[in-house]
Amino acid sequence: MLFVRKTKFNLYFYIFCANFVANKTRTEMKKTLFSLLMLAIATSMSAKTFYSNSDINKQWRTKTISVKNGGQTPDVVTLLKAFHQAFPAWVVNEVLEQADHPAKGTRQSGTASIFDAEDDYRILIDRRNGYVDLSSQTDISQMEACVWRKENGHRIFAVTIYEQHDSVQHQLCWYDYDPATQTMKPEKSPLDDFKPAVPQAFLGWSLPMKGTDFTISEYYPGLPSITHVYKWDKKQFLEGETQMPNFEYMPSVGSTHAEAAGHCNHVWSHYALADLTGEGWPVLLLEEREGGEMTERIMLASYKGNLCVVATQSSLGEKMSVYQLPQRKNNKRVAVQHRDMAGGYWYSILTGNNVMFTVSDLPNFSKASDEDTRVISIEEGFGGDDETTEIINQIGDWIDLPSMLTWRELTITDEEEGI
Repeated sequence: MLFVRKTKFNLYFYIFCANFVANKTRTEMKKTLFSLLMLAIATSMSAKTFYSNSDINKQWRTKTISVKNGGQTPDVVTLLKAFHQAFPAWVVNEVLEQADHPAKGTRQSGTASIFDAEDDYRILIDRRNGYVDLSSQTDISQMEACVWRKENGHRIFAVTIYEQHDSVQHQLCWYDYDPATQTMKPEKSPLDDFKPAVPQAFLGWSLPMKGTDFTISEYYPGLPSITHVYKWDKKQFLEGETQMPNFEYMPSVGSTHAEAAGHCNHVWSHYALADLTGEGWPVLLLEEREGGEMTERIMLASYKGNLCVVATQSSLGEKMSVYQLPQRKNNKRVAVQHRDMAGGYWYSILTGNNVMFTVSDLPNFSKASDEDTRVISIEEGFGGDDETTEIINQIGDWIDLPSMLTWRELTITDEEEGI
């Protein structure tokens, strides 16, 4: 739906009108009120009408945009102006107004940076490196735009707009600029072909303020972000490495100390996600390899706000087994069985990505009958007395864990991220 954004001038104008009218006589007031009313209507009608993300999303893929005075080497502001002519958006308008008045901001090496303390946002205009943005820590609309130069003389132009209060919160538009026709034609971006490991993932992306990498990130409850880096070779984007920020996890449920994924005894080189319950809250598996062979593997899940190891497996003989248990109160529960070298067992029962119970001294599920599969102990502080018996009364089918997993190479970066 199109919307009208009133300027600050409108507010000041209405305040002025109220004060002005208060000082008039009744006769004069009638005449003045009529004049002011007409002026107010004209002022409101002159306010700019902007597109929402939903409007842009419905139309941008079907419209080729003419770029006025585009020429052979249009900069990012020129292409952004052409986009704004086709799909005017408030946040883009704010950036372009500052781009036309560079004296309002500080300028270093061809870059203008403007900070608006009143509305708490910053505008960055970097013509030399082909990047502009409006960023904020509040819920104000935000945007990024970027240009990549192709070796055939074309340009890739991308603009992303974020609106918190729109059904389409994040919108990415992607174009190829042809200098021969001075037009921008919509085309597919890496995001169009990207498939997250779990369909319910929340996706984010980022245009490069520096360099040429385009990144897509997957976000899941309780897990570190997973970022896929796409490298630009002056022709197209090629998928590069997958990164996770360094994060802390507990070696087991109930642990009092944590280990950092990027600074521990293991060099985690691969990862996989497994949606054991089908609810979109996957568990995370990390794997260490040596000579192409797995040497150590752990499974991580969220427990009481912490990321905890709920199962381990090594090449020395330990086995990781995963079972799906019957539904109870519309929630699927998953038990993770860990068998150590001595033959002992411990189990964790999960709902979605949340470890609900820590259960010990259970019989081997592979040999258990309906009668002897009972909860023996429950993590202190969870649930009430009614949760202590008959939570599990039968065993479900095996989950073939290896067939569920797609392993990908992983780089843990120095950047730290709290979970």
